[in-house]
Amino acid sequence: MAIISIAVTLSSMLSAGAFSVIPNALRTNSVVATFTCPSSLPLSCLKLSSDETANLLEKASRLRKEAEALEVTMLSSREAAKEKKANEAGKAQKTYTSFKNSTWLISYRFASDAVNRDGDDDDDEVKLSYYSGKVTLTLTEDGYTNVDNSDGSKEESSSGLKFEKFWGWDEESAEEDDLQYVLFSADVLLPESDPNIEKKSIRYYFQAQVDTDAKSNEITLSGGTVTLKKDIKPPGGLWGVFNGVGILAQFRYCGEFLMKPC
Repeated sequence: MAIISIAVTLSSMLSAGAFSVIPNALRTNSVVATFTCPSSLPLSCLKLSSDETANLLEKASRLRKEAEALEVTMLSSREAAKEKKANEAGKAQKTYTSFKNSTWLISYRFASDAVNRDGDDDDDEVKLSYYSGKVTLTLTEDGYTNVDNSDGSKEESSSGLKFEKFWGWDEESAEEDDLQYVLFSADVLLPESDPNIEKKSIRYYFQAQVDTDAKSNEITLSGGTVTLKKDIKPPGGLWGVFNGVGILAQFRYCGEFLMKPC
């Protein structure tokens, strides 16, 4: 029995009565349906039963709902991506040409005591604990250093370390290298688990090199170091009649920090 192929558009089939019911979504002249039926059978083989029509309507409705849901999801994703990109761009554009009334994110890591980097054996008995975290600071126009939580952020610190107080900031030029530095200090309370725990707070000193762009005057910072002030031990362990404790001291390295505008 010979087989013939009949290619007709859905719209022409509707006008010819080939389909009793068809979804609106499929009523288009651009969609072509190809059917194959035995040559001995009439074109009535192209007609759909009521069950087939209902099934087709159900599938079309389901596909339409899925497409609408997907469109809503994609739109939400695009809007979220645009908002995130805009926020990141806004943060990246934050710059300062002066420290006065500027806000900075401090990321730090320092030890509970001076780190022995010179091979000296006077601190070999000290057990060091390291602390890291972040804190946002504002350097005010009148020289104060304040913790800034205006954006809802909180001080982040590991192992219970607590900043009790930040002291005023200053910018100065070093005689040794003629470079500019920004300096401030903080009183820190170590957690009870620290082997070097003291009942009173310990003062740490923060210093970073100031780099200023020649064209834009934009300020960037590098080489941030954290130090402790340690008394110098007298030769032989004795000062004699002259007591130099508290007079002769040196700053000892104990960690580093990064300082970025925010």
